[in-house]
Amino acid sequence: MSSNEAGVIPKIVMGTFDPETRWRDPNLARLPAMPDKDRESIVLCMDELLFSLCVPDDVLYSRCKIDPALHEYLNGLGFSFRTRYHYDLNDENKPLPESDDFKRCMFSLAAEQAQKLIPANRTLQTAGAGYSEGAVLPDPTSSRNAANRLRQTQSPDEALFTHAANILSPYAITAETETYLRAAGPFGSLPDMETVVRVNSKIYSSRLLARIGEKRYGMEANSAAEMEAIGTTLLKRGPYLMKDPFGVSGKGNLFIDSEAMQRRIAEHLHKQEGSGLRVQFLLEPLLPKVTDFSSHWFIRENGEKEFISVQRMMNHQQNYSGSIKADEAFNGMLENAGYFTVMEKALQALVEDGYHGFVCFDSMILEDGEVVSIVEINARKSMGLINAYLNKWWEPYGHTGWLTFFSLGLPEGFTFGKLLQALRKTGLLLAAPGDYGIVPLSSNTVMVNEILTRRRIAEGTQDKRGMPKGRLYAAVLGRDDGHRSELVKRLRQMLADLSVKVYN
Repeated sequence: MSSNEAGVIPKIVMGTFDPETRWRDPNLARLPAMPDKDRESIVLCMDELLFSLCVPDDVLYSRCKIDPALHEYLNGLGFSFRTRYHYDLNDENKPLPESDDFKRCMFSLAAEQAQKLIPANRTLQTAGAGYSEGAVLPDPTSSRNAANRLRQTQSPDEALFTHAANILSPYAITAETETYLRAAGPFGSLPDMETVVRVNSKIYSSRLLARIGEKRYGMEANSAAEMEAIGTTLLKRGPYLMKDPFGVSGKGNLFIDSEAMQRRIAEHLHKQEGSGLRVQFLLEPLLPKVTDFSSHWFIRENGEKEFISVQRMMNHQQNYSGSIKADEAFNGMLENAGYFTVMEKALQALVEDGYHGFVCFDSMILEDGEVVSIVEINARKSMGLINAYLNKWWEPYGHTGWLTFFSLGLPEGFTFGKLLQALRKTGLLLAAPGDYGIVPLSSNTVMVNEILTRRRIAEGTQDKRGMPKGRLYAAVLGRDDGHRSELVKRLRQMLADLSVKVYN
């Protein structure tokens, strides 16, 4: 059934991953880090993963054109969505975008494209945005039962904006979102930028714990001297983590296990203070965790809260490496530990502070069984949420998918088509929704650096090829954990047979 037939307004799904780098105050001091241009390009193409939040007639507006073979494959599995994109990197009749242009926020690029169509044609609000002429809008005077039936066919953000002219479903709100809203609106209400930035800070998460009467592990350091003093106290008990207020998985967090290392970091911060930057970090003891997990919720504009899912997370050396739906036993354990009571208090605090929309709480369980309810808050969509929506497709068949990724080094001449062909040939590719196998979830995260490298060499703007990096995001559907592990083992062997290096 199409969304129009269900009485649902189609929505535009879009956004830029790693919004934390755009929320971060440029006047704050930074931790030392090695720049990785390949990583940046890959992250910019992760917006393809948002197709899982689309229903028929919705539009996934991505930075780069999805490989047509992948779109056709996903469509065959029942993921029906329309596409719009800003760049087709494979179109050699068009010049490659400049680096600074390519990494602009997706909302900025989309606003620019929308402005070219106004006032001659509001394409973004009609066919181009999946908003069909003659769409049947819900009657605002309909009964409570009708509203409940409608809600069952909608994702949370659809239900929130039922009476809006258009529905924008952003991965995360950034400063450029407002520019797009003005260019392509009207859209339903979104929280203001100041609120979004505030509630996404790790400083906010830490203070929230104290506010709702929960144990608080983190300590704020607002100068290099304070960082060294707090760190010295922490080191007496063991290593600690130094967290940037807007750090993300594998970036902006530093493991400190010695006074020598702490001294080097303090000197690094002192120099930045001398140049006028402000120090603000959260220092936490390294807790003896055994399990990482996250819970996913939606807060409606009226303050109503909706539970979506609990996802167990697989992390490797502080880096996110995958999500899988928690089973009933795990959720029951959390219930008995009072976890959901803490979540209710935290969600209410977010409501009081003016936030509404998707929110993810990262949490963990320690060796002694203690549940640390809030490690940090992500007031945006998240990888765990994407897996929760993917699972809606597998659940009717009794399957649970593991969302994971593989960091790749690509040989010369590699194409996404070769990857799909190899998956089919080896029998690894999920052929039908009720089967077991691997579902590739994005094409440009795999290919963006290979395509850019190949074209730059052809244009004479780059000399050496090296081994361009890619990232294959995939859902692994197996009978159980053992079967899923076997599928991953076979996938690794298949990639090796294609001369693809796997770094993780």
